[in-house]
Amino acid sequence: MEQFGSVSFFLFYVGMLFVLGIYAIGWQQILKRLPLTVAFANKAVTVIWGMLWGAVFFNESITFPMIIGATVVMIGVVLYSYSDRETENKTVN
Repeated sequence: MEQFGSVSFFLFYVGMLFVLGIYAIGWQQILKRLPLTVAFANKAVTVIWGMLWGAVFFNESITFPMIIGATVVMIGVVLYSYSDRETENKTVN
């Protein structure tokens, strides 16, 4: 933990704001290019990214229940995407 007001605290804080800014810009670009239903359905994948980055950067262990949860999330996103695609095809035809 860094001392509040120290140079390293300030650098970490600015770095965090920079990453959040990049995320906000990226999310806006995604919303411009994808339908809202697809974009928000795929946002659930952030759970998997959080698990992977936790393992890479913080040396957290990935347990079997976490793998099952990630699999359930991915299955849900895939099923939703197929369902949304079929709905779009029915309205076009």
